[in-house]
Amino acid sequence: MQMSQESSGMIDFFRLLPETYSGGIYLFEIVSGKLLFTNEYFQKTFGVSGAPSLAAKSELLSLIHKEDKPLWQSQTKSLTKSPAGTRIEFDIRFLLEKGEHPRWFHFNEKSVNLSQVSDQILGIGYVNDVTNQKINEDNIREQIQFSVSLFENASLGMALQDWEGGYFRVNARFTEITGYSIEDLTFLNMKRVNKIGLTKEEKDYFSLMGDGMEFGESVLYRKDGRRINIYRRTNIFRNSEGRPNFYYLLLDDLTEKKQIESYNLHSQKMETIGNLAGNLAHDLNNYLQPIHVFSQLGREILSKQDISSSKDKLFDYLEKIGMAANSARSMIHRIIRFSKKTDEEAISIVEISSILESNIPILLAEIPKNVQLECSFSFDPLFVKIDPVRICKLIGELVIGSIFSWEDKKEGLIHLSTKQIPWSQADSLEDRVLISLEFTGLAVSNLSINDFMQKSIFEEEEIKWKGLHLLNRYVKNWGGEVRLEKHSEIGLVLLIDLPLEKEISAAPLPLPNVNSGNAGSHWDIVSKKKIWIVEDDEPARESIATVLSLKNIEPLLFESSIAALEYSKQELPDFVLSDYRMKDINGLNLIRKLREKSPNLSAVLYTGNAEGVDLETLEKEGILVRTKPISIDELYESILLSFGLL
Repeated sequence: MQMSQESSGMIDFFRLLPETYSGGIYLFEIVSGKLLFTNEYFQKTFGVSGAPSLAAKSELLSLIHKEDKPLWQSQTKSLTKSPAGTRIEFDIRFLLEKGEHPRWFHFNEKSVNLSQVSDQILGIGYVNDVTNQKINEDNIREQIQFSVSLFENASLGMALQDWEGGYFRVNARFTEITGYSIEDLTFLNMKRVNKIGLTKEEKDYFSLMGDGMEFGESVLYRKDGRRINIYRRTNIFRNSEGRPNFYYLLLDDLTEKKQIESYNLHSQKMETIGNLAGNLAHDLNNYLQPIHVFSQLGREILSKQDISSSKDKLFDYLEKIGMAANSARSMIHRIIRFSKKTDEEAISIVEISSILESNIPILLAEIPKNVQLECSFSFDPLFVKIDPVRICKLIGELVIGSIFSWEDKKEGLIHLSTKQIPWSQADSLEDRVLISLEFTGLAVSNLSINDFMQKSIFEEEEIKWKGLHLLNRYVKNWGGEVRLEKHSEIGLVLLIDLPLEKEISAAPLPLPNVNSGNAGSHWDIVSKKKIWIVEDDEPARESIATVLSLKNIEPLLFESSIAALEYSKQELPDFVLSDYRMKDINGLNLIRKLREKSPNLSAVLYTGNAEGVDLETLEKEGILVRTKPISIDELYESILLSFGLL
């Protein structure tokens, strides 16, 4: 077919197209597939001839990736069956050179009537290389698939929430942790939006993003109502304008971890309690030994017919028994005070060596098994003005390794000592007391003493005193100073320098002499009263009854609060002395129940541990509180005070 001048001009038009289109351009017969025109890009890319009618689209088939050949053939056929003006677009991979990765090309073909060129329906095609675009799309697709896979298979619970708090995606782990599926959360959100009542536990799931906490530990309740400890982290996805788009939430279930930590802590406490119990048993045996021996000797003397010659010995034995009992009582009171959770200070003048010596059983229970404790205390009494319980607790922190770490595989040693430093040697106007703790076996090779002592752990907004700085703070309040010396790679000496007090604090006022003056008439009054003793320990109960019998008082004895309440249906007492901690009803509740029936009831509550007892409230109620073991003078005084006879 010879081209007319008009059709030749049409071909010239196609030659000018590359100036406006950078890809390949071709004109072809739809039925035969002959290429009537191809531009230079098309020819170089696909290696076809530039002469009209000498090439056909079918030549490209050999270059097409085998997986895309069916698509190429189907698209070619679809255009032959379509009317003029039909447009098709498709992407095809070509293998243009051996060993080269496939290259993607985007084809855009349209059927047209060009009567100037041919009587047949022709096709105009545009093609351009989209390999880089396809690679980017594939990378994005892979990244999306990878992200989705991470989201769905993550070991943490993950959730996506819209800006108003509604959930639109959660992973399997989130459902496993909380018990809520996406359907459950969608249902809850609909109730929330429609203002249908949600429980507080359900509302918590919609406040995770809005309470200002980006990360930290919290508590949630599962769908089944079980309480769980979680660690959560939240973040915000923003759009191109920087506005919040949606939230993502990470949840980790800490419940099992918390249980393990609690179990380990409980195990450590039980081990410490076991060690402490062993040391206390040793010391209590020491206190009980003289009580046992001298009470037996006293019985032998009393069994003799004529004891007048042994009266002095008997009094001496009884005095030694009393001293041993007082020592045991003092130790128990220190242990109880040491165990209290409150931090109120009780500063007094005390003999420091005896305080530290009485604390040895507790230190031995706390220190690691590979560490030994040695002590050498001054023979002369050293009085200092401190809180004795506080300093024992602080020294306990030092020896257990919470401030300086112990080497795990080495034997450790602590040498605790006290001594007096005269003012002439202390560079001071007063004599000083030096408490020395010498540590061997510490992991302190990289410790800088100057940096450690000068470093401040005090913040104005959130007061935090810890470790050595806490010790330093208290010692300064007591007028002293803390010094630290590094002797070797594994050794430290910590010195607590305190001012020496010349005398002990004023002794408490002596108890009233309940046996003098008109005390006899007082006891005549009390002996006519109904006195009750409520104590679940039989020896303690009998001992108090024996003491009261010396004043011609015959109290009623009860082994439980329930027994006392049952008897109160028959008659009510004028006075009750009750133990606080009992198995059924504690003594305070007993007294209050009895006062409902007898508002003028006089009462004394006595206990071995007053922790948790509101002394101020009880004082307002007119209930006296005494500590175990109660002495004879304290017992007499308490009864007379409760009746207003003192």
